[in-house]
Amino acid sequence: MSAFRAAHGLRADGIELDLQRTADGTLVICHDENMQRLAGVDADLKDLTWRQLSELNAAYSFPGAPEEHFPSLEEFLSWFAWESLTVNIEIKNSISPYPLIESELLYAIDQYRLRDRVIVSSFNLDSVVEMKRLAPDLECAFLFKSRPFRALKAARENGLDALHPHFLNLYVPGFVSLCRYLNISVRFWTVNVPRVMRHAIRKKGVDALITDDLALALSLREEMRSKTRKA
Repeated sequence: MSAFRAAHGLRADGIELDLQRTADGTLVICHDENMQRLAGVDADLKDLTWRQLSELNAAYSFPGAPEEHFPSLEEFLSWFAWESLTVNIEIKNSISPYPLIESELLYAIDQYRLRDRVIVSSFNLDSVVEMKRLAPDLECAFLFKSRPFRALKAARENGLDALHPHFLNLYVPGFVSLCRYLNISVRFWTVNVPRVMRHAIRKKGVDALITDDLALALSLREEMRSKTRKA
């Protein structure tokens, strides 16, 4: 939770997080399917109970940092509901399928009446299509790494609102402009290199970028806006 609070303190436009489910059914926020890298334990999250996961240190990979726990979705939403942010919730179900996680997520979103501030995404096309079927008014995005025009075709055929491509797709001629023409929002991941950030901020039709270096991204955006105002 400290990272989310820090992003809010830096005045981020929004937050991106990854959603999984414990063995006993708790929706939790965690990036990796296996806990070795993040918590030093060789176990798959899907096989851990909520209590077992709660005992792990989410800050394991940051020596010297205070201990952190992996938050539940409920804990996050109870904080987020009172803040003026948007959130992109990535359903992490390409490796572990998590049946019916879409309906569980929608129930949690609706408990706080947050459909207008939530974007749901996944690399699993079937999952975001199901989410869109359950909630036509909820913004849903397909995540992908390559073949952008194929992804765009899938988004249009399935009534999706947005695409979240790997940042290298920034350089595919005509892709962003076609998305803009077709009213498909585009948010690139994971943009951490300054020259790529500048390119993404400058390029018409890019709705947002997802980054691990929020302070740098905000600084570059303000620098570029300042130059525009002076021009």
